[in-house]
Amino acid sequence: MVLVAYIRLIRPLNGLIAFISVILGAFLSSGNINPISKVIFASSVAFLLLSAGNALNDYYDVLTDKMNKPSRPIPAGLIKRRSALIFSIVLFLIAIGISYLINLNGFIIAVIVTLLLILYSAKLRNFPFLANSTVAFLTGLVFIYGGVAVKSVNGAIIPAIFAFLFTLSREVIKDIQDIKGDQFAGMSSIPINFGKRKAILVSIIFSAILIVCSPIPYTMGYYSIYYLICVIFGVDLVLIYCIVSLLKNSSEKNSGRIATIMKFDIFACLFAIYLGR
Repeated sequence: MVLVAYIRLIRPLNGLIAFISVILGAFLSSGNINPISKVIFASSVAFLLLSAGNALNDYYDVLTDKMNKPSRPIPAGLIKRRSALIFSIVLFLIAIGISYLINLNGFIIAVIVTLLLILYSAKLRNFPFLANSTVAFLTGLVFIYGGVAVKSVNGAIIPAIFAFLFTLSREVIKDIQDIKGDQFAGMSSIPINFGKRKAILVSIIFSAILIVCSPIPYTMGYYSIYYLICVIFGVDLVLIYCIVSLLKNSSEKNSGRIATIMKFDIFACLFAIYLGR
C-alpha cells in the first residue's frame, strides 16, 4: 500500500511521457539515439526530475488537494508531508547525480530545472500565467534535453515549441478544474483572477495557434505526409473537439475531462512527430 502511494505521488504517466519525449528529442536531433547510454541517462533524469517535482508540488498543494483531490496520497493520509518532501529531495539529488554522466550542459540544465521546479512549487504557483508558462517551458525543454544528450538540438526545436503551446493550453484548463480548491487555499490563477470564460479564451488561443501552425513542419519539408495525416486526425481534430466542448460547458467537471483527454492526446502528438521524421 505504501509503495503504491509513492508511485501515485510521482504520477508515473507524466514521467513516462517525459522519458519518451527525451528519446524522441534525441532521435529527431541526430537521426539515431547514439550514444544510447547518454540518451537513457537523460531520459532517466527527466523522469526523476518530473517525479520529484510532482512530489514537491503535492507537498505544497496539500490544502488545495484536500478540496480538489482528497484521494491523493498526502490528503488521504497515506504519506506524511515530511516524507513526501524527503522523497522529493532524494529524487532531485539522484537526478542531478545522473545528469553529470551525460555532459556538462546536461548537468547545468538539470540543476536549473531543479531550481525552477522548487521555485514553481514554493512561489510561482501563485502567479497566474507565469506558473502556467513555467510548466509549459519545462515540458518543451524535455525535447531539447534529448538533443543535448546527443549534442545536437536543431531537430528538437519544433516539437519543443509544439509541446509548449499544447501544455500551456492544458495547464489553463487544469486551473479551471482546480478552481474550488485553489480558492479554498487562497491561491491565484487565471480563472480565479479573471473568470472562467477568459481562462477558456486563453486556452483556446494557444490551442488555435497550435492547430494553425501544425502543418508548417510538413509544408517546409521537415516532416513527411504521415506526420500531416496523423497530426490532423490525431491532434488537431481532438483539440477542436476540446475547444467546442469547453465553449459549451465550462464546469470544473468538464474541464477535468478535457484536461485528461489532452493528456492522453500528447501521445498522438509524439507519434505524429515520430512518423513524420
